[in-house]
Amino acid sequence: MIFDVLIPEIVLTVVALGLLLAAAWQKEGQSGSYLGYLGIVGLLGALVALWPAIGISGEVFDGMLVADELTMFFKALLIVVGILVFLMSIEFVEKNHIPAGEYYALLLFGIVGGMIMVASADLLAFYVGLELLAIASYALTGMLRNDHKSQEAVLKYFLNGALASAIILFGISLFYGLTGTTSIQGLADAFKVGVNGTDSLVMAALVFLMAGFGFKIAAVPFHLWAADTYEGAPTPITAFLSVVSKGAAFVVMMRIFFVGLESLTVNWSAAFAVLAVITMTVGNLAALWQKNIKRMLAYSSIAHAGYIMVGFAAATADGLTGMTYYILAYALTNMGLFAIIVAMSNAGLGEDIDGYKGLSRKNALYAWMMVVFFLSLIGIPPTGGFLGKFLLFKASIGANLVWLALAMAINSAISVGYYYGVVKTMFLNEEEEEEPQKLPTTANIGLVVWITGAMVLVLGILPSFFIELSSQVAKILP
Repeated sequence: MIFDVLIPEIVLTVVALGLLLAAAWQKEGQSGSYLGYLGIVGLLGALVALWPAIGISGEVFDGMLVADELTMFFKALLIVVGILVFLMSIEFVEKNHIPAGEYYALLLFGIVGGMIMVASADLLAFYVGLELLAIASYALTGMLRNDHKSQEAVLKYFLNGALASAIILFGISLFYGLTGTTSIQGLADAFKVGVNGTDSLVMAALVFLMAGFGFKIAAVPFHLWAADTYEGAPTPITAFLSVVSKGAAFVVMMRIFFVGLESLTVNWSAAFAVLAVITMTVGNLAALWQKNIKRMLAYSSIAHAGYIMVGFAAATADGLTGMTYYILAYALTNMGLFAIIVAMSNAGLGEDIDGYKGLSRKNALYAWMMVVFFLSLIGIPPTGGFLGKFLLFKASIGANLVWLALAMAINSAISVGYYYGVVKTMFLNEEEEEEPQKLPTTANIGLVVWITGAMVLVLGILPSFFIELSSQVAKILP
């Protein structure tokens, strides 16, 4: 069973080491594109290797890791997102002279870290996965070594990330001191049989854990690193951070709070309700003033973290289902959106929103697909984002949090302002020349855009299969 559960991680680790060896033997001046395609083959192999573990349920490594519906769902999603990031990276890496072997190997190690996180049944196992993902992310953020923004981004990200890791570790130590275990199920059992859930030390441990996670998911007021990091990082890595790092953190939070700290639901659900409103409001308002599209999407990402936290505030099976579906829809939407931004960067059109003038005439596919992705982020049918928000609305109303559902609706309306600004620039603000230079669709970027665009619409039009998958995740609830 251990081997079946860990085959994907083993495959990706071996491939990552192989890429480093291949890069060491690579001749000077030789293109490293083949390393990217080898990485994609490795990810496809890991996806196939995940199949034997489907249906397996139980714990491995003496309860450190767990195989269940939550684990399998998000492992598959992380691998798919990894493939999309690799596809959008190949031309970008070549154009910006980034060391291909290091870049692709670190991406794979980061995905392995995320997979360990989503499979963790113990706080220490989670921390190992967290640090593997974090260290890889720090290095990837600073890969543009001659770009001062990239170096500033990695410094801010590293300092804030290290602080967040220390805060989480301190919270873990407090819970260990209180319960004598780091097992997530062990925490649940300890609170049920004797640990006083209202003890001040328990509340302190809860505050430290929530604050540390707040940094990782860029929740207000722990979000100050996000905009600079998203702007300065290589654009494919910005996509990676917005989906893999944030998504893996949310999955771990689901298991810790819904299972390990289920007895403290009254305390943490109320805190998440407040954080959700503050986070979505600050994120959307700050995004309105941005001129750089990556900074705009950084604040948009903060707002979406607020939407996802509505599921924690509801603290029900419906909330868990809504969060799972929303993370799936958000991941695919963001991947497609950032693929287009990578294409614009590769074409030398920059990252300022003004650089998107006349995009509808330069490349109609990119312009219209951006409209689809923005509709999904706003939450307008027939997109996956609409169903994700609808499920979270349903969960919040079912938990008697009508005011929270209203806050989501108001913030979704606010977000129309900055998304529409980009659409207006693409379709209504034409460049001075009568015939703007066409922007060709490259094979890799086109593939990412078509796949993600199609899936975002499928999630909105034919959602029943994916809603059923998401509802299976709620089985982790005790």
